[in-house]
Amino acid sequence: MYKVSGTIINAFHSPASEKYEASYKIQLLGDNPLVDGQVKKEMLTLNVPLPIFERFQSAIGQNVTLPIGFYIKNGTLVTFFPKHSTGEKSGIPA
Repeated sequence: MYKVSGTIINAFHSPASEKYEASYKIQLLGDNPLVDGQVKKEMLTLNVPLPIFERFQSAIGQNVTLPIGFYIKNGTLVTFFPKHSTGEKSGIPA
């Protein structure tokens, strides 16, 4: 398992449609250090289960460290919040 650190900048719900199920998402903004010493800001959007989403909503603006998983699909990096994770060690209030 890998971890990512950043600031929670948004939490939102995507309603169900004909094509997709409803989902709960959080967005993190983090720093990606570059070779020349500069820092590039990058945003990561993760689908999370409802109980975790509810905790993230009250933590917007907080710095956290979260577990993530990832894989390559059709040449694109796909990131996800592990289903077994509770987010307890993330720095987010219970």
